[in-house]
Amino acid sequence: MPAEVRNAYSRTVLGPLLDTANASAAPLLQTLRTFLACDCSWARTAEVMHLHVNTVHYRIQRVEHFTHRDLSRLTDRLGLWAALLCHQPAAGAAARPRP
Repeated sequence: MPAEVRNAYSRTVLGPLLDTANASAAPLLQTLRTFLACDCSWARTAEVMHLHVNTVHYRIQRVEHFTHRDLSRLTDRLGLWAALLCHQPAAGAAARPRP
């Protein structure tokens, strides 16, 4: 798939989570990546990220708010995962989401 199509898709789906001017965007994006990589387990995400489970809940609520997606729905989870896979991070970093 061409890079411009991948980038356009990730920008469309992830929207404000890719805004480098927003200080809260990076932690939300990392929480989303980890949450999806942990099979949407609140407890495992909290453990991996060394956060309280309530913090994970709050961050995922913010992700849902900014992306207009509901992570309790499989189709929304798949769309966000695909957008993360398509996202081209800063130079030199791997393109695949990591837990």
